[in-house]
Amino acid sequence: MPILCPTSLLMGMITTSGPLETANWYATFGVAAKSIGSSDFYRQLLRLLGCSVEHDYGFAVRYGKANTTDVLHTTGHPDFIVEQYKTIFHEVDPFGNYWRKTSRKGFVRSSEVINETAETQLYTNVFLKRAKIVDEVGIVLPAPGGSCIALFLESKAIGFSNAVGARVDEVFPAIEGLHHAHLARTYGKLISIANDSRNVSALPIAIFDRHGNAIYQSASWREAELSERRLVDLKNDIRTTGRTEFGVSDSMRLRVIPLLDDFAIAPGGRMCALDWSPVEPIGFIAEAERRALAPLTKLERDILALIKLSKSSGQIASELQIAKGTVKNYKLRLYRKFAVNSERELVGLFAKTSVS
Repeated sequence: MPILCPTSLLMGMITTSGPLETANWYATFGVAAKSIGSSDFYRQLLRLLGCSVEHDYGFAVRYGKANTTDVLHTTGHPDFIVEQYKTIFHEVDPFGNYWRKTSRKGFVRSSEVINETAETQLYTNVFLKRAKIVDEVGIVLPAPGGSCIALFLESKAIGFSNAVGARVDEVFPAIEGLHHAHLARTYGKLISIANDSRNVSALPIAIFDRHGNAIYQSASWREAELSERRLVDLKNDIRTTGRTEFGVSDSMRLRVIPLLDDFAIAPGGRMCALDWSPVEPIGFIAEAERRALAPLTKLERDILALIKLSKSSGQIASELQIAKGTVKNYKLRLYRKFAVNSERELVGLFAKTSVS
């Protein structure tokens, strides 16, 4: 697990020349440090990188195994460009393919990854032209589970100069330090949810991304997989059914908690925990379910509570004195937040959770 670096140590990593001479860079650094552990962190980290290099657009993505990519944040791009990348062009992203082959962290520029393959040409000749991108540079930050976080800056007019690499190399240690601190804080939340003084590795916990790839597995989880074959067989059901509880054996059950799209380590993924008590769920799972609801607005919580009571959109609109169209829009927002496709799946996720 990464070690949380005090801000004073991070500041000691950087010099006082080049892009770091401006007060704006230090102010942005402070905002990024303050956002450690929050869903806003990688947006702020992208802003910090952008303070060092003049650019037009920005992209923050998570590259995972087997050609999986999640978009964490973008700046400057219209929605249709972001959607096309998510649905089509992430599969031919040369930066992602390059990282999967090399696992190299640090600064990377387009000239290192562009080649003559059909996939790369599709990316450069179609996507970059549609997005009005002339050149791209970025940094790669290793993340758990054989994944990485990549931050990109893009230009629509001219290519980036060779001096850009030196500037990015100068700020990279500070950005990497913030990234490690964020990972440590995020994993630390697992311990606080557990309300347990033991190390998180002693708890039977696993985290899977939305594609089913394992991002984290505690030692006790791996031991359980060896002794309970059904636990391995359930992995596909965990990803596709939307259920929050599975029977593994007479004395063991599996509880599943959905992760929101802003959980950058595994956006839209699942946290799983084993419970050897056949009657009551272990305390930290109930607490995790409660925290999953915390990011909802009051209106979203009210609508979710009425959905659980099997109220129709018209009945919800009447009871809350809002338009029926507003109810439908908020239902779609809830589906996106909890990575489900229907009202039935949404109710299934929180069938045992009290919403108030």
